[in-house]
Amino acid sequence: MRLTSRPPARRQRARRGSALILVLIMTLSLAGLAMSAIYLSSSAGLLARYYDKERDYRFAAEAALSLGKSRVNRDTLLALPEDTAKVLITAGSITDAAGTAVPRIKVNLYGAYTGDTVGRFGAFVTLLSQAYDSGGTRHVRRLDLAAESFSRFAMFVDSFPASLVYGTGEFIRGRAHSNTNWYSQGGAPGPDYYDTVSAVGTINGTANYHAIPTKAGVAKIPYPTVAKLAALPGYATAANLNVTPVSGSAAAASNNGVNMSGRLDASNAVRGTRIRFKPVDVGNDGTIDEQDGMMMVFDLASGIDTSSIRADLPRSGSTPLTNIVMLNQCGLLITNGAGRKEFYPVSRFRETWVLKKVRAAVAPVVSNADTTTMKGGNAAAYNKILSYGPGFSRCFPAGSPYLLLTERMTNGSCVPTTAAAGTFYAWGATAATCTAAEQYGGQDTTFTQTVTRCFITQAGTNGSCTNQVPLGAWRAWAGPALPGISATLVQGVEVPYLWPLFKPYNLNSKGVIHAPTGPLYLSDTLRGNVTVYVLGNIEFIDDLVYDQNPSNLAYVCRNFLGIIARDSVMISDNAINRPRPDASGTWRFLGPDMNWVANMVTMSLLGTVGVENYAGNQMAGGTCQGYPQSGGCINQTGGVIHKYLSATYAGNNTGLRENRTVDPCQLTNRKPPFFPMTQRYLDNKYYEIDPVNVDTWSQVKAFYTRLRGRSAP
Repeated sequence: MRLTSRPPARRQRARRGSALILVLIMTLSLAGLAMSAIYLSSSAGLLARYYDKERDYRFAAEAALSLGKSRVNRDTLLALPEDTAKVLITAGSITDAAGTAVPRIKVNLYGAYTGDTVGRFGAFVTLLSQAYDSGGTRHVRRLDLAAESFSRFAMFVDSFPASLVYGTGEFIRGRAHSNTNWYSQGGAPGPDYYDTVSAVGTINGTANYHAIPTKAGVAKIPYPTVAKLAALPGYATAANLNVTPVSGSAAAASNNGVNMSGRLDASNAVRGTRIRFKPVDVGNDGTIDEQDGMMMVFDLASGIDTSSIRADLPRSGSTPLTNIVMLNQCGLLITNGAGRKEFYPVSRFRETWVLKKVRAAVAPVVSNADTTTMKGGNAAAYNKILSYGPGFSRCFPAGSPYLLLTERMTNGSCVPTTAAAGTFYAWGATAATCTAAEQYGGQDTTFTQTVTRCFITQAGTNGSCTNQVPLGAWRAWAGPALPGISATLVQGVEVPYLWPLFKPYNLNSKGVIHAPTGPLYLSDTLRGNVTVYVLGNIEFIDDLVYDQNPSNLAYVCRNFLGIIARDSVMISDNAINRPRPDASGTWRFLGPDMNWVANMVTMSLLGTVGVENYAGNQMAGGTCQGYPQSGGCINQTGGVIHKYLSATYAGNNTGLRENRTVDPCQLTNRKPPFFPMTQRYLDNKYYEIDPVNVDTWSQVKAFYTRLRGRSAP
């Protein structure tokens, strides 16, 4: 075998220190991990302590807000400012659930009114709390409390007499409260309530609560005073909406031995003033915006009685054939072939042209036989004219444009005149050479600024009379002139007598109308958000409604009317609201319907909101919820706030029953301008504020200023 040689093996080098390095690396890694664990544990502790501290600051700030809320709701003497801020707590300590003071943390608390500056929306109380320590402000919280308005109630009674009860056929669809007790009738079925009924005392009687709980023994809600509304007259004056009613009494005006005043007895005639609300599409753009809300003011002349404003007739027996109110203010409201409504008063039915116009009416349907009876000038004629039912047989208050045919007198050339002595003719009379184009009934646009009254004798058939007396006049608007308004909407002569209620035609308006005395008589149709405040009585001589149904959710808060009287607010017992006997003694409804309809919140500071002559004997025929009432129902969408509750009826065939429904706008934070508040506050909004922005007192004041929408001082 063959032998071969092998190379010598390589000698291995010694590896000195590698184990040591590995050990060092491992040691350092473990040390790093240990240090990381220590740092992580320390950070977790710091974070936990930080969040605990933040919780303490937050707790302190929120506790201060709770203390402020409690004080605002309970301290009736607390006066919060509207132009700065009030310090409620300074360097206060907060205790925990165990009663131990939270260490090192102090609180400041501030309060003021913010938000609404025009009185239309509910006022806010903004509370601002600061939690701080020696290092400065750490946490700031803001709470807005919405002030509760009396306008949210469908019924509020400061004093509910035990002699009165709500009865069957009456209902309240809204919040109700009594500062004393609450009484419903003793037996079933009783009235119906569709929202909470609360009382400071007890809730008594039988009623249908419709699964809504009652609350007895609640805290009393302080009733507003005249002093609380001291700013309202100034707001009205600045906007030329301070209306002083005419007043005084004088011997009744007479003509040919006939009492021309409208007074129903032999006493002197008492003057008065009426406000009529009227929307006008000033821009003629087809929409009625709030700026189109207007009112008009009518003053009676000396020697004319408020019975003429009220359109009143005798309450019993039969109406005399010479009663000036029935002759001149009551008659037939027809719809002509063009779809326009025209009014023809009783005293003009002796004239051939009037009978032709009435006979041609689309509604109501008038026969030849009817017109033959109507021209008799006797009790049978008046009975026929006033027999067509509510909405057709009507009475209107003095000054109404519908009374054109008895309140605009002409000379023999059909030229209007206000001369006192001589022979005159009522508008449209053929004997005055008035042409066919000038022969039409009173319409909503046939405005006459200065109206007169003349006894149009029924012995003749030509519309003539001798001597006329001043009846009254519409009061001109004292502010800047309105822009030109289309003649298709109102006559040019009427424009100076339209009182704008809102911007831009009334730049200083805050939505307040004021009268320093009463009574003031109200009616017609409102557009806008308004409060009427009268230092006296207020009477409703006819329906007063919004231009759109407030129950229609498409028009929520489109309009909101507040009516406040220092004394009482009453539904007039007149020929428009309640039935009256005609010349034959037959009872007639001579208003727009058989109920009183209203959209508003009414308040009496010292009296009641009620029905004039609620217990007076009246005719059987009117009904409310199937029960016989002379004036039917009080169909009010809104609310009633009484100082003293009063009866609205006293049994069958008297007064009016209450059917009250809350306006959906009442359930929001809206209210009629400057309507009184209940001094109760509800949580509205809650915020956390950056402490940097509200650290110092000057920053706090500036913050409140910004919340009011003003520039910081």
